[in-house]
Amino acid sequence: MKKTAILSALGIGVMSISMAFATPQQAVSQVQSSADQVLSILSKANGSNNAAIRKQAENYAMPHFDFQRMTALAIGNPWRSASPAQQKALTDEFKTLLIRTYSGTMLQYKNAKVNVAPNPTVNKGGKEVVVRAQITPAGGKTVNMDFTTYQSGGKYRAYNVAIEGASLVTVYRGQFGETIKAKGIDGLIADLKAKNSK
Repeated sequence: MKKTAILSALGIGVMSISMAFATPQQAVSQVQSSADQVLSILSKANGSNNAAIRKQAENYAMPHFDFQRMTALAIGNPWRSASPAQQKALTDEFKTLLIRTYSGTMLQYKNAKVNVAPNPTVNKGGKEVVVRAQITPAGGKTVNMDFTTYQSGGKYRAYNVAIEGASLVTVYRGQFGETIKAKGIDGLIADLKAKNSK
């Protein structure tokens, strides 16, 4: 999980694939552009301004995620039986958890290189596009990441990332499933709130 957390830090930045466009090839170009922008923001960190730089990177990246869809996938089947209030609480807490977990390690990737593959996988008649990227930290090993996005109103929004084939939402689904089985939906919400309050 530690490796996943570290690698997903930059993934959150790269997934600023807000994608105000309508074609898969435009999606590829925007992913590369967005990754470059996040890295540019992170490169301004000098120690004394780290917190502000992380916040700026977060603010740039976060609007481009569909956190409700990510949460629904991470929860799995129990999501359907959750009330609207429970779904909102789960989404809010999961979003907070992701930001708290991954933003702290973002700066480790400020000198990374990101190369986006020019040939995305197009599914569902173009409504879903999987964009592949290679992230190479300075002096580190290249990591393969797949960003799953969907088309909505002429743009694409990201709702999952796979790191070396391991899906972020699948990793959390296992954890959340155990908690729901033992404590129910409200128990998971309480656990997430407790983690986020630390």
